[in-house]
Amino acid sequence: MLYRIITLCLLVSSSQLAAEKSRVMESLETFTILAIDKAEYKVQKKIYIADEKGKDLAYIRIGASDYIEFKSASVQIFDEKGKRKGRYKKKHFSEFKSSGNGIVGTDDISFLLNLSSSISTPFTIELEYTQIFHSLFFWPAWNPQESIPVVETSYTVIAPSDYPFHSFSPSGLEGVKESDNSTVWRQANLLPYPDESSMPIEVYDEHRVFFTASNFELDQYSGSSTSWNSIADFYEKLARTQYVLDRALISDLDLSTSATLRDTISQIYEYVQHNTRYVGMELGVHGWKPHTSQWVCENKYGDCKDLATFFISILRQYFIEAYPVLIRTRGSGYIYPEFPDDRFNHVIACVPLPDDTLWVDCTWDDGRIDIIPESDQGCNVVVVGAKGPVFTQTPVQKPKLNSVHFVGDLELQTTGAALLKGRIELRGQASMQARETFQSVNLTDLREAVLYLFRETAPGLELDTFSVSDLADKYEPIIITLAGNIPHFATKTGSRLLVFPALPTRAGWNGEHPSRRTKPFFNGIPAFSSAEIDIRYSDDLVLESPIPALDITNEFGTIQQSITSQANHIHYSWLKLEKMMVIEIEDYEPYYSFRLKAKQAHAAPLVFQHR
Repeated sequence: MLYRIITLCLLVSSSQLAAEKSRVMESLETFTILAIDKAEYKVQKKIYIADEKGKDLAYIRIGASDYIEFKSASVQIFDEKGKRKGRYKKKHFSEFKSSGNGIVGTDDISFLLNLSSSISTPFTIELEYTQIFHSLFFWPAWNPQESIPVVETSYTVIAPSDYPFHSFSPSGLEGVKESDNSTVWRQANLLPYPDESSMPIEVYDEHRVFFTASNFELDQYSGSSTSWNSIADFYEKLARTQYVLDRALISDLDLSTSATLRDTISQIYEYVQHNTRYVGMELGVHGWKPHTSQWVCENKYGDCKDLATFFISILRQYFIEAYPVLIRTRGSGYIYPEFPDDRFNHVIACVPLPDDTLWVDCTWDDGRIDIIPESDQGCNVVVVGAKGPVFTQTPVQKPKLNSVHFVGDLELQTTGAALLKGRIELRGQASMQARETFQSVNLTDLREAVLYLFRETAPGLELDTFSVSDLADKYEPIIITLAGNIPHFATKTGSRLLVFPALPTRAGWNGEHPSRRTKPFFNGIPAFSSAEIDIRYSDDLVLESPIPALDITNEFGTIQQSITSQANHIHYSWLKLEKMMVIEIEDYEPYYSFRLKAKQAHAAPLVFQHR
């Protein structure tokens, strides 16, 4: 990890979003710059907790590390009559080493104090704590919004008049200069975070203000945040000596079968994948500075920047141009092009080719050189050392690189049961996600995983046979073949059978009605799904009502549905292509209609009548 946000977290559950009585009455934050490598951060909060739903706000967490010192704390708790019922200091906080997500060595520490069961509601918490920052590289953003209303809040920066720094507010909030060395940002009557499904992460930045020091120091390294070039230069300074690699250590790398440049890159990537594993040892400056490639090679593990450095080092051994890429993954935050800062949390590699650019994530065990994880796509990034643009964006893959295609043959019985033979082909992102699941389970669980694909459309499916091919070769699609019986495929209504032909899954949609939507919608990466299904039935049944045909193509994608009918035989065809990752609020109403029409069409039944 290159960047860690160390701040107070009042952890709340989604059920509290409606707890309007609980509120933050006052929140004051002051960041005082004492030197180029030292600042004092003071936080004062007064929180009124009115009911059980708000009680998690009394779970207080304060962070520390080698660079951020937890200096002092004072916490008081008062009952509804204003009588003090408890007083706590730093010594009352429990200390825990932070870990998780493969990070086994880190200097991050969490200090926790849980007051949620100390007193019955309603009660008030008055909190004050101080941290000392020993590098301005870690300047904390102002995050005034909470999951409950905030009445009054401010953030004050006290800095020498000759100390330059930069701030950025996505909503355009400006600080007020109250003296030569004091600037204050204020907000009041903030509503809780919006509670809408599938919001892009930048929605949570609406009331935030980000800060950077024009110049900072991290250990013996100096850096600047004045431009994206200076951000790239700082990482290059950290990493420039770390690419050294004794070629004898990779003598087992055999590239004799490489026919093309892509083959060579792919085999080097596979070598890194097979000979290392992701383990984070992020102690001190190595939270941001990669270990040497020699170290990674000898220890057989590393974190994201270590593995990217090792991969790039091997490529350079074979005179293949490659560069590290600083990225903030899609679900963890948004990097704003107009504000150079260092809030990156991940490193991948960029390999420019004459006709293409490869973006390669070395932490993805089942990754490929031509596909990056969903969380890496469409992200603003800094490419370190390349001849091209320093600040750019990772690509969003085309829909057909994330596809599911089903071919089925159904023999419908007069009882409503159906015999099924089918073939599912998963390509690209879809195959890689399935491969991660399928490779880690035994045969019984693999059967359950196949059945799970039909959970909505063929409940009770009984598999007679099934197979899953090409699990070992991640550059090939996964092919699932199956045969079985669906005892209750059709729904009986008097003398009629209602048959829902959409297999294996339906085009679901539970987005809010446009009248209730106020924020953009995050749709995930583009995807393509299709089905071709033949339904055969006996003379005892007659098709009374077909499903409606549908053919829509617009800026969001394409939806097509149709049937062709012959004697005792129906061919059903379905196609859905989604192109857009983020739907802006002004586009949400037509997008809602697009998705709703897909859901309604896909849920329509064929109606059969007994003769």
